[in-house]
Amino acid sequence: MKILKKQGLGTWLSLLTIVLSVVGLILYNITVKAGAGLVIAGQGVFYDMTRAEDSAMASTVMLCTILALVFLVVAIVLDQFKFEGIVGKVCGFVVGALRIVVPALLVLVFLYFLYGSFTGLGWTFFSNAELEIDPKAVQTGYMVITGMILFLVSSIVSIVASYCTMAKKEA
Repeated sequence: MKILKKQGLGTWLSLLTIVLSVVGLILYNITVKAGAGLVIAGQGVFYDMTRAEDSAMASTVMLCTILALVFLVVAIVLDQFKFEGIVGKVCGFVVGALRIVVPALLVLVFLYFLYGSFTGLGWTFFSNAELEIDPKAVQTGYMVITGMILFLVSSIVSIVASYCTMAKKEA
C-alpha cells in the first residue's frame, strides 16, 4: 500500500495513457480487419493493404504504439528505483527522455491512423448522396473515428503526464 501512496500524478497519468493506448490498439486492429476489402460507395475499399497509405499506416501504427507502451512501462519501472550517483542521473535522464518520446510516438500514431483512413472516411461520410453506402462502412467509419479519438486523448494525457512528477516528494 505504501508504494501506491508515493506515486505522483505523472505515474497515474502514464498508467491511464497505457490503458487508453491498449484500448486504442485493440480497436485499431478490429477496425482494420473490419475495413479490409470492405467496398464503399461502389468505389474502392476502406482498407487495401496494397495501397501505400494503408500499408504505411499498418506498420507505423503497430510499431509506434508498441514502442510507446514499452517506453512507458520502462519509465514507470525505472522511476520506482532510487539509484544513487551516476546511475541515478543516467536513469533519471532515460526516464525523462522516454516520457518525452512517448507523446511524440502517440501523436505519430494518430496522424498515421488518420492518413491511412482518410480515403475510407471520405468515401463513407462525404460522398454524393445518390451513392449507396454500405452500413458496414459507416460502422467501420465510426470505429475509426473512435480509435483516432482514443489515440489523440492518449497522446494529450501523455503530454500532460510528461510535465508531472512520477513520485511524490518524501517529507
